[in-house]
Amino acid sequence: MNKPPARLEMRRERTGDDAVLWLSGELDMACAGQLETAIGELCADGCVRLVVEMAKLDFMDSTGLRSLLVGRELCQVGGCELLIGTVSPQVARLLEVSGVSGQMAWREPERTDS
Repeated sequence: MNKPPARLEMRRERTGDDAVLWLSGELDMACAGQLETAIGELCADGCVRLVVEMAKLDFMDSTGLRSLLVGRELCQVGGCELLIGTVSPQVARLLEVSGVSGQMAWREPERTDS
């Protein structure tokens, strides 16, 4: 039995000026444009801060990485701040090896007071 192709799933959550884009599945050549489109739409809609959550992203290739960088540029032009939230180990490794990790703005981890 053939396994169905993995696909990118996106969920948008908007609270005032802030938005979170939750990604799961695979971000590759087949769907990278979807991420750019979603980021562009959120910026055009007046979003001030956009967090991209990738903890449930199983795979991201170089085209997915490129779409993230294009999204960052779209946000800069639109006056929106793009922040990286939690990432999966595979995505963390790709960001690290490519040198992009240090170029991106990261969301501050939520603090828990003891």
